Amino acid sequence: MQLTNRDVEIMRFINRFGFCEIVQIEKWFGLRKPRSYKVMQRLIEAGLVIHERILHGRHGIYRLSREGAKHTDLPALDKIYMGNYYHQLMVIEVYMKLIKLHPEAAWISERELIRDKFKKYKMQAGQRGHMADGVLLFPDNRQIAIEVELTMKGSWRLEKIIKNLITDFDFKGAWYYCAPQIMRKMLKAAEDHDTYIKIFSLAELFEFNAMPYSDLI
Repeated sequence: MQLTNRDVEIMRFINRFGFCEIVQIEKWFGLRKPRSYKVMQRLIEAGLVIHERILHGRHGIYRLSREGAKHTDLPALDKIYMGNYYHQLMVIEVYMKLIKLHPEAAWISERELIRDKFKKYKMQAGQRGHMADGVLLFPDNRQIAIEVELTMKGSWRLEKIIKNLITDFDFKGAWYYCAPQIMRKMLKAAEDHDTYIKIFSLAELFEFNAMPYSDLI
């Protein structure tokens, strides 16, 4: 099969996050149905992309096969963890929105952060600690950690994560994008670090009525 540049970019997009839904591929690449399904079906038939139904009544997800991952710089994601499913979908939505708001910035995904940290420190599995959901890298080399919060973490765990972010000298700040129902508690949790940590509402980011996956959080 002769791959197009778009085919490769779609596979890289999927593998940056591990998996995604068709609506996110359509949005990012400007594809419409039925063209989007035809493009993805070609990649599935070529053995490069895997399509799975995870939840009844929802879109299936796309992830790369090991053969498909050879066209990217990350390994294929072998398993979908339900505890992270909705969160990861929202991370992708936040990524697409932030890159449009900050086109001068580059995005480093959590999977890329993990890969780079393991390379740098030669760590073993289980030693990685907390990783940001993503990083915005600006032209002046300023790095902003991006965190997406749909539910409120326990106070001890949240304090530990905030402390790790503040003491990570690679980052010049951290932006938290939070579900509306936890905004008040998150603002309270971060009030002693408000020059470094900024709390934003997901509803405001997506202009309230256009917030994706609002039925799931």
